Amino acid sequence: MGAFADATTATLAGTGIVEQAGGNAGAWVYNPAAFDEAGNLLPEYITVGDPTSANCGNCHGVVHNEETPLTLDELTVADWNTLTTGQIMSPQRLNASGLNLQDKSALGRSWDIHMERVLECTSCHYSLNNPVYYRETSGKQPEHLTFDPRRMDLGEYIYRPLHQFAKGQSAQGTLAPGFDETIRRCESCHSIDNSHNWLPYKDRHTAAMACETCHTPRLYAPALESIDWTVLTAAGEPVRAYRGMEGDTLGAATLITGYEPVLLPRTNGDGTTTLAPFNLISSWYWIYGEEERPVPLRDLQAAFFAGDGYAPEIVAAFDADGDGELAAAELLITTEAQRDAVSGRLSAAGLDSPRIRAEVQPWGINHNTARGEWATRECRDCHGGESRLAQSITLSDRTPGGELPALYEGGPVSWPGGIEVTDGGGLAFVPSTAEAGLYVLGHNAARIVDILGALMVVGVSLGVLIHGGLRVLAARKRAKTAGEESGDPAATQQVYMYDVYERFWHWLQTAAILLLLFTGLIIHKPDLFGIFSFSYVVQVHNILALLLVLNAGLSLFYHLASGEIRQFIPRPRGFFDEAFSQALYYLRGIFRDEPHPVEKSRDRKLNPLQQMTYVMVLNVLLPAQIITGALMWGAQRWPEAAAALGGLPWLGPLHALVAWTFAAFIILHVYLTTTGPTPTAGIKAMMLGWEEMEITNDELRMTNEEAPAMDSA
Repeated sequence: MGAFADATTATLAGTGIVEQAGGNAGAWVYNPAAFDEAGNLLPEYITVGDPTSANCGNCHGVVHNEETPLTLDELTVADWNTLTTGQIMSPQRLNASGLNLQDKSALGRSWDIHMERVLECTSCHYSLNNPVYYRETSGKQPEHLTFDPRRMDLGEYIYRPLHQFAKGQSAQGTLAPGFDETIRRCESCHSIDNSHNWLPYKDRHTAAMACETCHTPRLYAPALESIDWTVLTAAGEPVRAYRGMEGDTLGAATLITGYEPVLLPRTNGDGTTTLAPFNLISSWYWIYGEEERPVPLRDLQAAFFAGDGYAPEIVAAFDADGDGELAAAELLITTEAQRDAVSGRLSAAGLDSPRIRAEVQPWGINHNTARGEWATRECRDCHGGESRLAQSITLSDRTPGGELPALYEGGPVSWPGGIEVTDGGGLAFVPSTAEAGLYVLGHNAARIVDILGALMVVGVSLGVLIHGGLRVLAARKRAKTAGEESGDPAATQQVYMYDVYERFWHWLQTAAILLLLFTGLIIHKPDLFGIFSFSYVVQVHNILALLLVLNAGLSLFYHLASGEIRQFIPRPRGFFDEAFSQALYYLRGIFRDEPHPVEKSRDRKLNPLQQMTYVMVLNVLLPAQIITGALMWGAQRWPEAAAALGGLPWLGPLHALVAWTFAAFIILHVYLTTTGPTPTAGIKAMMLGWEEMEITNDELRMTNEEAPAMDSA
């Protein structure tokens, strides 16, 4: 509720040129003593000078530049920016203020770092024709012109400065849209190129989030949470609720807890969209007519009051305890009778079809900036299950008339998420990073992917346990049946199966994959691994990925140059028969201690089932993991490439699904190494090169004289 008729005179208040006739409630009139006989303003009343922040604070919010401790006895419409957002412009440190702040002794930061650095409001919100802040026109210029020296002279500016100030883009209003984005944003003065070195993917972060998102993590003054115009207090005012303080009345002893703003996507003047902090204010009010105009305050007061108190119809509808008085807790429309009592009196006053409307409006937060140590720096604040980016904000502890508020759509703010009813019956807005088109590592995870991946790993593990358990039981049964009459064990010999380089790249790749799975799990679920530094693990993960790619490339070169690549290529002739025989062996023959249907030799190390598996691993899984990982890593360097494949919301889940598949493959792969003559024969062979093989073909025999030659080879 503002005195709009006095707006044009507001800038002259306190100058002596105008005064209010009859006190604070009177009309503004010119002071005759301030003018000469010709009607010219006397020199002593000409107080033109550089505007100070205190001048701005007369209309826009609380500004405190004095050495005395800052206090807040009340918040009024004159403190509009503070009332709606909790922003206070002062260089004073919070613990030096006169406010009863929670954990006050630990709050060694200032209210606003720019005020602390002796900037004024006009340092950023300068007059648009101030030549000091001259900016090239956005209009068409001759092609040959790279610099235009023509600009307003300083004397001309002093004689006639514009009262149009540089501004950004307000979420809460569309005033003077022609001057939107004329202000210099943070990046006009600050550069992260030589700072923020602790922050990985700097460009990616700044492309997704406004500077205020991290540098204004919390407001330390109360702000409006909701305003209920459907009822009026005894003073003829709406019922207001505040966030960031205990109780409903602001005073010297009120405990101020502060609040964390909600983060919502904001469309900027250059067409980009970034997450930015906002306070959300819920409003309930009466409207009337087909054009849905708000009921004027005078009509609402006439409906609620009669004489010096509430109208009898209003008391009868709202007086729950029957004491003839309306307490604060009773001023809430919860029944149809209460709604009808108010709407009936409004209709009787000539208002057509009065009804309740409700909306939630965002109020941008661009001030109260904090320096580095007070800004958000912990990765897990965003990259975790309880991500700051998805943190809900309370809208109201009441729902007048059962009317759920609509989300305001007339501005640059979008609303990923929705309104939910809390356990206490209040309302809260819960953001959704997925609906915002964001994939936040450590927070966003496709649930279906994790379920499928976990089922895959658990299924393979159970299969291994069951199959291995049956093998053990079958072996014990055979030993018991054979007893002492069993024949000699099968003859074996040592075969040089794997060269030094084969073993080296295999174990290097194994270590890289296992560590990639572990670090990837930390990145995927950081809440489960709080002991590890998120940013450090991300760097380690990237280094391991590079190691894996280099090792895979060298391995490919080796296998192509040596011809060993043939080991992985299935042979068409007899392939399906051998694959079927090998499958039957794993399902039946291995329990009977039958020989392997496909003999393993140095020239043929893989059976058909293994060849098919490696075709999938080397030609599908590994490339998919490398490509998706590279695009996720390079999202800030090649955003177009990542966006062409759906961006992080698609790449992230696909990368995770392939990782789950690799985990299942490793479990199966390790188990199958136990199917040799002894359970450890396969592992030993990959470590030492020599594998113990059952002799089923005399042609495979190797003399002791041949062994050293193979080893030296």
